Amino acid sequence: MLARYLLESGHEVALYPWPERIWGKTADFAASPDVSASVFPTLAIPPVLHIVPNAFRLSTTRFYGNEHRSLFEDMCFLEGLKLAISRFRPDILHCHQTESDIPPLLRILGKSMPVILTHHSGRSGHHLDVYDRIIFLSRIMQEEVCRRSGFPVGKSRVLYCPISGEFLQGDVIPARDRHGLVCVGGLKDAKGVDVLLEAFRQNERLRSQPLHLCGTGPDEVRYKEFAARHNLPVVFHGRISTEEVKSIVSRAGLLVNPSRMEGFSVALLEALACGTPVVGWADQVNELEQAWHRSVGFAFDARRQGADELAALIDRAQNDPVGRDESRRALSRQARESFSIERYGMEMVKLYTDLRKGG
Repeated sequence: MLARYLLESGHEVALYPWPERIWGKTADFAASPDVSASVFPTLAIPPVLHIVPNAFRLSTTRFYGNEHRSLFEDMCFLEGLKLAISRFRPDILHCHQTESDIPPLLRILGKSMPVILTHHSGRSGHHLDVYDRIIFLSRIMQEEVCRRSGFPVGKSRVLYCPISGEFLQGDVIPARDRHGLVCVGGLKDAKGVDVLLEAFRQNERLRSQPLHLCGTGPDEVRYKEFAARHNLPVVFHGRISTEEVKSIVSRAGLLVNPSRMEGFSVALLEALACGTPVVGWADQVNELEQAWHRSVGFAFDARRQGADELAALIDRAQNDPVGRDESRRALSRQARESFSIERYGMEMVKLYTDLRKGG
């Protein structure tokens, strides 16, 4: 989405899709019917004169990758990155992989432009000192990673990620026309789906309404067997389109994503844009409520809380003022403004501009 926004705003964009093994010529990537970005090959044969010195530099470099690569392949990646930079001559290099080999490759080449990382992982990452700025998806991630890694907080920024345009459109469905609960994401215990199903098994009131599970995952078969064994009103939708997810989320009374671990859940942001309050990842719920000065639902952390507490929170949420039509519309307005690609893109361009000016 960011590449498309930048291109449609008149900026030049090139892609270097490491760690894909791509040889050949520069290609075009159609970000939309109207704009395209250049895609540079990631691998190139190094000149003979560069083989020995580059082999020495690479052999003494510590890479992140778990994948075993030959020294010659590392030399080809190095040459590919060098050619991409020399041909495109970027003002900013923006990396979107928390743990990659781009930083040590840049250190070998001699960094010639500001470098930014958008930090998508719960892990700290490696070679963070190469980056001039790190963008975090939430304040809690910013605080934790900077504390663990020692990266200066003053060189980091928080930008909430944008959501699909599908969720930024349409009327907010009134409470009287909504029914049931929805959970969106991978069907696995890490997402707390087991806790949600157990809450349904324990609580008769919950079973008076359907539970929609949107997604697939490694524990799906076990969940289906559990739901069938206990006659739970669960609808397994599997992998469905964005439009279908929006339709289900918009008509649900509540999103319940009781994860054991999250970064900054896009599903939660999408639900709020639909005017659907949430019971979900505690850090994210608390952060949004502090930023917006309004309730968005109820915080839950499946690492420390169980199915009985989840059932109680769902019951409270379904009878809370946050579910009234006025509150739903206010949540939707705030979310659609906060998580639009336009706002995200403008803030990113401002960061690029300030960094180029030395700010």
